[in-house]
Amino acid sequence: MKEKVLVIGGSGFIGKAIQKYVIDIGAADSFIFTYNRHDEAIQSNLDSAKVNLLEIGDAGLLSKSKLAIYVAGNSYHSLAFQDPKRDLELNVFHLINFMEHFHGSLVMLSSQAIYYGLEGEIRETNDHIPTMPYGLSKRFAEGYANYYLDRKSLERLWIFRMMYAFGDGESERRLIPRCALACSSDKSVTVNGGGKSYLNPLPSNFVAEILVKAATSIQARKDGYFEITNINHREKATVVDIVTSLSKIRSFDYSLVESGEEWPVKFYGNVDRLENHLRDWGIGFPDLQKSMKDYFLRLVNDKVKQ
Repeated sequence: MKEKVLVIGGSGFIGKAIQKYVIDIGAADSFIFTYNRHDEAIQSNLDSAKVNLLEIGDAGLLSKSKLAIYVAGNSYHSLAFQDPKRDLELNVFHLINFMEHFHGSLVMLSSQAIYYGLEGEIRETNDHIPTMPYGLSKRFAEGYANYYLDRKSLERLWIFRMMYAFGDGESERRLIPRCALACSSDKSVTVNGGGKSYLNPLPSNFVAEILVKAATSIQARKDGYFEITNINHREKATVVDIVTSLSKIRSFDYSLVESGEEWPVKFYGNVDRLENHLRDWGIGFPDLQKSMKDYFLRLVNDKVKQ
């Protein structure tokens, strides 16, 4: 990897997973991680830079960089309902500001929320307009990135649509941390919609590996290269599958409520493309049950120590 890879959103959940991954593989010197407010979220042995995507001042770092992984943006679906302008600002306006200065090859993390309104296994070629605000903002962001590629402002573009990731640094309001909290307290986990929504989750360190592998290979693609790839586990798993599985590892209270889920996830991404790339990179899908168990028990033990 000749060029330093700029990780935009390097202080966030997936950004932190990328930090750990590049340190583990001995490639830390090849990356620069950006942050806006939380410089403490970048490990001290990594190169970092402050970048405010709303008001970009000195854009020298962006304009000189030839390779970037973009993992910035809003990750909370509910914000799109509560404050759609803020959601658009985080997912679309920030990206446009970045694109005005960056003109290299881009690996961009998007979301399978783009598939809301569809059911079953969905291929990346499906041309669909999402039926909920968060999916719309992510779809607009993808559209703008493609626009900049078409006008040759970008050299190459690889979009990854992620379904769900779990791992160190995720919000405590997410599913596995809530289950871990219930083990060490009198709280119960309420599973809305009967837990029928698909998650097909992947550990965040595996998502980080995919994004870094893509960054190492995209420069070898021809100019104008464009691809969309789904990121989710090939093993189908619903919310209730995960909760019941975790409760057998360490008991906690949970209840299934048929109502309360406005946007059930009835879709999941086809992973044929992803599997082809994994074979090329010499890696395979992680063991989902083992990954969840190890992470869950680590969270439970941390809660007990507290």
